[in-house]
Amino acid sequence: MPANDDIGQRARTALAARIPLVRQLLRDGDRDRAMAIASDPTTLAAPDALRRLGAEFSAYPRAHARWLRTMLAQRPDDFEAMAQLAATLQNLGESTAALDLCERALAQRPDDATVREIRALALVDRGDVESGLAELRELVPGNAATAARHLVVMHYDPKQDNESLFAAHVDYARSHLHTFGAPYARVARDAEKPLRIGWLSPRLGEGPVARFFAGLLGAFDRTQHRHILVALQPVFDDTGAAIARLADEAVMLAGLDDTTLLEALRRLELDVLVDLAGHATANRIGVVAQRVAPLQVCWLDWFDTTAVPTMDAWISDRWLTPENGTQRYTERVVRLGAGRFCYTPRPDAPEPRRETSPHVVFASFNRLAKLNDDVVTTWARILRDVPDSRLELRTRMLADVGTQAHIRARFAAHGVDGERLDLVANVPYRELLDAYAHVDVVLDPFPFSGCTTTCDALWMGCPVVTLPGETFVSRQSASLLSRLGREEWIARSRDDYVERAVALARGADTLRTQRAALRDTVREQLCDAPAQARDFAAALRMLWREKCEPSDPAR
Repeated sequence: MPANDDIGQRARTALAARIPLVRQLLRDGDRDRAMAIASDPTTLAAPDALRRLGAEFSAYPRAHARWLRTMLAQRPDDFEAMAQLAATLQNLGESTAALDLCERALAQRPDDATVREIRALALVDRGDVESGLAELRELVPGNAATAARHLVVMHYDPKQDNESLFAAHVDYARSHLHTFGAPYARVARDAEKPLRIGWLSPRLGEGPVARFFAGLLGAFDRTQHRHILVALQPVFDDTGAAIARLADEAVMLAGLDDTTLLEALRRLELDVLVDLAGHATANRIGVVAQRVAPLQVCWLDWFDTTAVPTMDAWISDRWLTPENGTQRYTERVVRLGAGRFCYTPRPDAPEPRRETSPHVVFASFNRLAKLNDDVVTTWARILRDVPDSRLELRTRMLADVGTQAHIRARFAAHGVDGERLDLVANVPYRELLDAYAHVDVVLDPFPFSGCTTTCDALWMGCPVVTLPGETFVSRQSASLLSRLGREEWIARSRDDYVERAVALARGADTLRTQRAALRDTVREQLCDAPAQARDFAAALRMLWREKCEPSDPAR
């Protein structure tokens, strides 16, 4: 064997030993040692090694980013490494670095759709909604994955309307949800039987699903239902584990391909499937579209029709989906009298209070993607009208220094000194609630209003000013305030929004004494889990009875 072949064989043998070792170290959490072994010069010189090791690191985003940076230090013009690193950083919330990498990559391949999409999403994530959406729309036709992401992101569009939202969902379902597997065979017959209800979600952990699902699940009448929690995430955090204990069964079905998941869901022999995701990120709507239960219902973590023919009902209420509204659904809309949302506050939430401060503080703890140009312009007007006031923003994307500078510059362009902004990255949820002790008035973004963030603010005793529109996402905060009897915090126009926010600021001293009373009202009107459970159970029973067919006398 020639000498160079012998050297190549030894390198391949060494690589074969390194890859399983790197894999084990990553699983054990020893990222530094894994990185040191993977960064051996002979490994970095082998293109096949780079691909194989990259696959090992991909499940660990921060380690993957380090690995990709190591690759780029060796190969500065490696297009694939630039694209992968841009995507990884965008997912980690490092929008500035992601956008820089996108520009470098697009200098090589200006029309690359993958990198253009990463750039579009990074722009939306840091609040440049209009420009990000304009680019994303150009990439949607013919690409199922991009079209699915667009269904999510289009809710941030300041020009959203119900007709375009409905059309996009119908087009997606028609173009990208295809039939597979055996036809569904079970038939609903016994109208009064106890129901096996499956609750399907990829986000059964701390977050919006927990805040609006845990109370409901715990309040259901167990004599009439058996509840099966179907988790699409690989592990539970403490909150997810607590929710699982409220169910009669918990089934982990993460990571399955469509066919295997369909078979697993059908083996559960559910009477009712409540899909908590719709088209939200990590959904399995393509499997649900094949039908896995005689009755299928969409609720909680989606804002529009699924446009799936096998989705029988969509759960809402009269405030979010008024009878005379322009929203459109392919499903039957069922309105709960007690409201679509029942807030379940954290048991360790601090008591509502306002710390002493010489300044009026406005705040929003929503995603920056909701801060379109109209929102920034309007909030800047409020800050100019209330001299010495401050604005506090808290969200994950603000861990990025470049994003902070960008936000300050956007407000400075409207005459507001960037030093009047307090920009804070995410903190643990308990600390986030505690931060409301430094806030006087919460400003709700539009047209994508808050929901969990609004409930959190109200629970901590802070008033929320909102501007509803015709779409579902624009009405979330308004629906909650209407249920509280706080219509005076619901604006009719942008000018009215400014006036109401300024008026609240001028009465800040009085508001600071009313926090405990506001929490009491929230507890009574937004946290009545038994009432919502009764309404929900009645709705499911009504829908089930309508599904039931008479038994075949010949059987």
